[in-house]
Amino acid sequence: MSDESVGSLLAIIANSINDALRILMFADKRAWGPDEFEQLRLLEETLDEAKKDFQELPALVNGRFYYEHDRKSDSLHELRDLCARFSLHTQNFKDWLRQGGSPIDPVWAVETITLRRELHRAQCRAARRVYDAEQETPTRCLGALQVYRVQQLPPQPPPQAQGQGQEQRRKQQRSRHLEELAACNRTGKFERFGDEDIAFVCDFCDGYLVWDDLREMPSIRAGALPPGGDSQEPLSTSRHQYHSKNGGAAAAAEVEEEAAGAPDQWQATGFARTDGSEKTIVFAPVAIANHRSPEPGEWQARVLCPFCDEYYYEETGDDEVERTRYTQDEGGFESVADFHDHLAWYHTSLLPNPQALLPTSVAGRCAVM
Repeated sequence: MSDESVGSLLAIIANSINDALRILMFADKRAWGPDEFEQLRLLEETLDEAKKDFQELPALVNGRFYYEHDRKSDSLHELRDLCARFSLHTQNFKDWLRQGGSPIDPVWAVETITLRRELHRAQCRAARRVYDAEQETPTRCLGALQVYRVQQLPPQPPPQAQGQGQEQRRKQQRSRHLEELAACNRTGKFERFGDEDIAFVCDFCDGYLVWDDLREMPSIRAGALPPGGDSQEPLSTSRHQYHSKNGGAAAAAEVEEEAAGAPDQWQATGFARTDGSEKTIVFAPVAIANHRSPEPGEWQARVLCPFCDEYYYEETGDDEVERTRYTQDEGGFESVADFHDHLAWYHTSLLPNPQALLPTSVAGRCAVM
């Protein structure tokens, strides 16, 4: 139909979910068991999530008008297919009611979960296509931007008291890591990829980011303070903390360095699934926040380097020195492994934390280092 759009097809899907909900809500519940109540709950959550996506996703692409009236063929094809599947799903409940409301088929709950997930992904992909059409050159995936914006939020100023500053900084680090991971989970999902690897699948572009031979995905960066608040940081971190009587100034300098992007902030410590050995990997939000949609015919998302984007080099001219921004390859890196090799070679600090090089007794007493 020529008048079909993303908005009109989503309205048809919403009506199908509403029809199924009304059937269950007004059915005789005296003989219901757990399966019937679970099915009702799943349909309510499916409708709520669809409404939430319809309200939030247009804000990412300059408003509801562009999103609701979009007629890109790929988006319409996906939503037409979902319209038919939701209609068949609702027909199951109509037939169930005509047969007297006998015990409900628990398989329908699995179908509801599957359709809910696919509807969410279809809405995300429709928004990404609108966003891509507005870009003059290839850039980060729309889903990656949601994580990237969380990472760019300015750090909170530290408290003045040094004793409180250590504990407060630990809480801020933990809070920031949780915010990043929450943004990742809103953008896609992690899943086991084969027997040994872990993959992240983006809802917006269907791109895969794969971490090889990993038992589980670490939730904090390497060098983040442990829950006990121990100030001893591993050698992989580049935030050199110098304790002095002027604790506020030292903490402020540390926050300034963190805001500027320390070279080792891409690292996380994981464990190999094959032999359990410790290994350094790319912290998941760093890769997710900088991925691009896969090239046509490919399934892996490419990754841009955020540190190269902020790199400037100086060129000496006739009378002055010109500061020029480094331009990296727009295609990005083909895999997380290639991205890791680049970061390890070009964006890893050479100097370890000076506190870690001192004996514990000396490090605890020195007021300068």
